[in-house]
Amino acid sequence: MAHPRILGAAPPPAGGIDLDLPGQEIKLAATRWPGRAPGDGGTPIVLLHGLASQRRYWNLVVTRLAGLPMLAIDQRGHGDSARPDDGYDSSTVAADLATALDAVGWSRAVVVGHSWGGSVAATFAAEHPERALALVAIDGGFSSPPAEFDRAAALKRMEPPQIAAPPEQLIAMISSRTPAAEWSDEVAAAVLPIFAVGDDGLARARLPFATHMNIAGTLLDYDASDTLRRVRCPAWLVSCEAVGGDDDWSKRKAEALGRLADVVARPRLLRWGGAVHDVPLQWPDLVAGLIRAAVADAARAGGDGGRHA
Repeated sequence: MAHPRILGAAPPPAGGIDLDLPGQEIKLAATRWPGRAPGDGGTPIVLLHGLASQRRYWNLVVTRLAGLPMLAIDQRGHGDSARPDDGYDSSTVAADLATALDAVGWSRAVVVGHSWGGSVAATFAAEHPERALALVAIDGGFSSPPAEFDRAAALKRMEPPQIAAPPEQLIAMISSRTPAAEWSDEVAAAVLPIFAVGDDGLARARLPFATHMNIAGTLLDYDASDTLRRVRCPAWLVSCEAVGGDDDWSKRKAEALGRLADVVARPRLLRWGGAVHDVPLQWPDLVAGLIRAAVADAARAGGDGGRHA
């Protein structure tokens, strides 16, 4: 079978360098921006995408963080990384990150995660505390299912649409729903690598359905309070909510965030009214500013970024 054509495939922006890194007995695809050395204000930053996404998702943000050393990773099962049958629990995926950081020579970093990536980032900060200078979790990583919930029904709600469509039709559908101000080549390059075109000429999600649901199950097992209680670095936790925050989903997220005020050792709790879940596409300047704030916060806390290859 021919190698599938990745939609929107393009070189990384802002001088990024694509490379392969080791995870826990698997290969991870990544993009690295060398940036400044630690002594010159270069605190390393790791960017972790959400479920069913990939590392190019951060394209709009990294172009606004010029000069900072950054690493965006395709987490296991996603993008150009290996797709093992198992190992999708947060601890194993966080251990992938620790191994990848060793490979690039970074002892510590500011760890940024979006959605599922926020859970992985929080787990990394909790289980590898000596390596996390700061945690940034954007619309993920700070909530858990209620004590009593219907697991089967929850998993059913988390099933992704199994799209198989001509590329032009798929692109038209995605572009009509993008949260960015307008569809552009920059937005397309960040979003479309989620999909690939098969031998039949139809575009589908690159993340296999079974893997998607495997990870969905780990999210239902994620204990936000227990994880974040063990995080010792500054923790920037962001809830993206509807304007006014009076819908049920926004209220649940706001309540989850509020419960962490006395749980997290060094909380920085933010509620962004009017932000959509994919806020790195909607408001990349704001997200980049948040990351710069976390970097400055880490520096004030005495983090120098460790060694930097």
